[in-house]
Amino acid sequence: MLQTSPTHCMALAGQSVPAAPKVSVVMPTRNRAFCLGEAIDSILAQTFQDWELIVVDDGSEDGTRDLVHHYCARDSRIRYVRQPHGGQARSQNTALRLVRGDYLFKMDDDDLARPNLLATCAAGLDVRPDHWAVNFKRNVFSGSHKDGWKFYKYNFGTPLFFRVSALRALQGWKECYVMLEDAELQLRGSFQRCWLEWRCETPLYDYRVSRATNSRFRVDDMALFCHRYIMDHNWVLAAWGVLFDPPELQTLQQAAGDFSGSHRRNGLLPSARFAHWQEAVPEHLLKKIEKTARLTALRPLPPDAPLVQWKHLWKREREVWAYLRCMRVPLRWRTAVVWLVARNYYDRRKRRQQLRTDMMQGKQ
Repeated sequence: MLQTSPTHCMALAGQSVPAAPKVSVVMPTRNRAFCLGEAIDSILAQTFQDWELIVVDDGSEDGTRDLVHHYCARDSRIRYVRQPHGGQARSQNTALRLVRGDYLFKMDDDDLARPNLLATCAAGLDVRPDHWAVNFKRNVFSGSHKDGWKFYKYNFGTPLFFRVSALRALQGWKECYVMLEDAELQLRGSFQRCWLEWRCETPLYDYRVSRATNSRFRVDDMALFCHRYIMDHNWVLAAWGVLFDPPELQTLQQAAGDFSGSHRRNGLLPSARFAHWQEAVPEHLLKKIEKTARLTALRPLPPDAPLVQWKHLWKREREVWAYLRCMRVPLRWRTAVVWLVARNYYDRRKRRQQLRTDMMQGKQ
């Protein structure tokens, strides 16, 4: 059950609820009172003023509640909601049920928004009614709040600014993902439904990567592997309109294991009978697939290759699966063996990536 203390902060401050804003800013947080104030200040500093900020406290045990109440007393546009700990995706869905704006900006509690972010994104979607999200360039910083932040690079991540009607049509974020939930949302919107993103080249966001706060460093290797296994395969499947949706009652490890076998049993592995789907893949998706192929070190394919490309892992899995089937190995053992092949592949790739990182650091 949601908890507001005792209600939303507007009631706490004795202020009336303002009219529905244009933009709703959603900020999930948990035990980040040491940095949350900076993130809220960056919203208060926006040149665009028609916004509301919903801070969803995911069961914090520090001074988060008192800090946000202080901000609520200063500005009636800020709302505070507390819920039992359930993860970031659940916090975002909680906020999605409460937002009143036409647009939603999802912001991490340790990042900073540039002063023109809301104005730029809102104006961009206003003139692009056929677009569902904005993917803007980010300034990526590495370091920590204790030791300071050092600029690392510019890059594009997943969209963080959305049309609320589109988010509700997608039913929000998948709560079984403890990380990569934004990438999974982008996959369902931009690549399965082929909705358009506006790509803004202006850096609008300071994204901070820290081992102490980033989700990829807070989960164990198995959880990280399961997330990436499902997501990497789904990126390719989405181009055909097929998507693996993990059952809510399964752990991510169980879901990944089932996916490893079920996408063969259900005929979801790339094959000639998907040729009619490949012909209908939109041009912007083909560019994305080609870029993904380069990033995952796929070998160049000949000009007459299928439009939707295989990954090396999938080719290897199919060979193993066919061999085990010819040997009349029971289905459950076939699934277990192919799952092991996939794990070994990812483990090797992880070691190669770490080796390249160590070599680059050695050169510096």
